[in-house]
Amino acid sequence: MSLHGAPMSLDDPAIARKRARITGDAVGGAAPLNVESRPGPAPPNAAATNAGQSEMSQVQERRRGGDDAALAQRNGDASSDAAYHGQLRWLVQRERALERRKTDEVNHRRLVSLQALQEENAMLRARLEASEEEKSKLIGNHKLEVDAMRRELKDLQGSYSDALKWAYTDEIAPYEHWIEEGYPEEYADAMVELQERFEQIIKDLRMGTVGRRVVVQFDLQNEEDQRITAAHDDVLMPYWNELANAIIHWSEYHANEGNLEVIIQRIETPEAVLDVLRPAIKQSKTNQKVTGVGFYSVMRSNKEWKTICNAIRMRNAGQASVMSLCVDKCFVDGINTEMLKEILASDTEGVRLMGNGMSSREAQIIAEHLASNPSLARLGLNDNCFDDADAAMLANSLSSNTNLRYLNVSGNSEMKLNGKLAFLRAIFDVTSLAACAACNHTCRVEGLEQDISALNCYTEASCCKWEKIFAMLALSSEGSFFNLALLKDVPVSLMPVLIFQAGDQIEEGDSLITDLYLELTGTKRNGRHDVWNNLEQTRKISCVFEVVRSCVVPSLYV
Repeated sequence: MSLHGAPMSLDDPAIARKRARITGDAVGGAAPLNVESRPGPAPPNAAATNAGQSEMSQVQERRRGGDDAALAQRNGDASSDAAYHGQLRWLVQRERALERRKTDEVNHRRLVSLQALQEENAMLRARLEASEEEKSKLIGNHKLEVDAMRRELKDLQGSYSDALKWAYTDEIAPYEHWIEEGYPEEYADAMVELQERFEQIIKDLRMGTVGRRVVVQFDLQNEEDQRITAAHDDVLMPYWNELANAIIHWSEYHANEGNLEVIIQRIETPEAVLDVLRPAIKQSKTNQKVTGVGFYSVMRSNKEWKTICNAIRMRNAGQASVMSLCVDKCFVDGINTEMLKEILASDTEGVRLMGNGMSSREAQIIAEHLASNPSLARLGLNDNCFDDADAAMLANSLSSNTNLRYLNVSGNSEMKLNGKLAFLRAIFDVTSLAACAACNHTCRVEGLEQDISALNCYTEASCCKWEKIFAMLALSSEGSFFNLALLKDVPVSLMPVLIFQAGDQIEEGDSLITDLYLELTGTKRNGRHDVWNNLEQTRKISCVFEVVRSCVVPSLYV
């Protein structure tokens, strides 16, 4: 075996020399020595010689067998050592591979964590930069707001100062002034009160303590308890000027989400006054919250009223609409056709023309306007001279109108039963379900001597329509809960809609609708009608059951 544990080859020189010593061979494999050439005694006889050679051969064979066994053992030991060392090297290599893998995993986790930390750091840095930028913007905006508030405060202080200065320096025209003008004492007292009312209204507008309505009115009655209109006087012009300025000031600084309605009652307003008030009405940007203008017993000519209507129309065109216009008892010689059209076309949501002596001529103009379905939502025609024929014209116009929500005809003493029936048929046609569905479901009519305001009282027109339809189904029945004969012409495709609406009926019934139906059909009230009025919580389920039954029962005979 070599020093490194490798097995020896049989051709190894050391093995050859050993064999030579045993067998008598030369080291280099030379021929055996000749014993005869060596000096010594004479050789023995042939038998003895053969016996000695045989014995020597056996000894050599035994020695050779032992050497081969030792050599094989040494070769086996060398193979075992090689396998051991090979296995040891494999274990060392595997251990090193595991260590490298473990090290790589640790390094990978560290790398992933480092990348995550770097990304988070970058995100936090971006947030910080954004926050700093936002903070800078907020600081800048705050400074701008502070500067604006300071300017506004300065303006307010100046405005309040001017208003208070005016209030304290302006002298009320004394009682004696009106006496000198030839007015009675009661009139003089009322004019002093009017000036004081002006001052209080102006102060409230400037300070923002005014409510939703400003009423500038002259309050005086004659011996017959009739309201008297105050005559214009130049001493009132400073008040009109300050009122207009205060209205604009309120709109700029105190309006917020509120609206303001300005009403002038029983005070003459000549062209000079209108020139002062018109800018406050006309301004669209700084005066968006003044949404109502009213005049009561302010006698003006038709030309002057046209000027006011034009100002309102210009204001409405500028995204600052006047929602209501009240012109009550304001026409000296009666309202003419052109002026009435101007008022109706002023693009306001509500118009009131109370006490202007209107009759059939004006009814026709109003009916034509309503039939065109304008944006007008509220119309007050109370205390005029309309009769039943005028009521019929107005009622017919509702068939093509879906925007008018409220119509007041109270105080028209000549509008009696036929006028009521005309309005009633326009909004509750009971001749058939189709006719009922096609009638007006948006306009609520009030002020008739026999009230019909229970109809069309919901905001959504569909609710008003279905209330009438189910009232017809129930009130026209003679034996069952519903008059199923009315449903025979209803398409099957509409039955799911009918079932849905049946489950959406209002639980509380209105006996007034029952009374109106009975009046229209000439039917006498009986117990079934009272049952319908008093269903309450069972109204929905009863309606649904009857509608479903009307669908199922006929199908049994198909």
